[in-house]
Amino acid sequence: MNQTSQRRMIQGGTIQTVSRMMGLFMLTIALSLSGATAWADGGGHGYSHDPKSKLEKLTKKLDLTKEQQDKILPIIEEKHQKMEGLHQQMKDMRNQAMAKIEAELTPEQQAKWKEMQEKRAEKMKEYKEKHGKECDKKKGKHDKDEHDD
Repeated sequence: MNQTSQRRMIQGGTIQTVSRMMGLFMLTIALSLSGATAWADGGGHGYSHDPKSKLEKLTKKLDLTKEQQDKILPIIEEKHQKMEGLHQQMKDMRNQAMAKIEAELTPEQQAKWKEMQEKRAEKMKEYKEKHGKECDKKKGKHDKDEHDD
């Protein structure tokens, strides 16, 4: 095998490796985003984002006094604000990473990339439509009552 053939094999292997890594990255992003989306919507795992409704649930379960409620509500509100900030940071990091990846692609790859993004968005929409309704009907491991923090 001559050097030109070897070079082509190495380049082909590199492209395949990059393609596989990009696919893995996309899968990781999709899974992360699906969890973040469920979290942001207050669905999926049953996490309630309304601090007052969370306090009501805790009050019922723990028989909290008015004094306890007055002390606990600011704690829940602070946690809520911090989690919202983290969610926004995750979205920003994802968008930055996606822009950096796209910048490294050829025009042909960018067209495929855009198509991949559209397919991913459609799958996410289908998943949310299917599982969003089912999560409200089911009780189980991720039941709303399990998140009492």
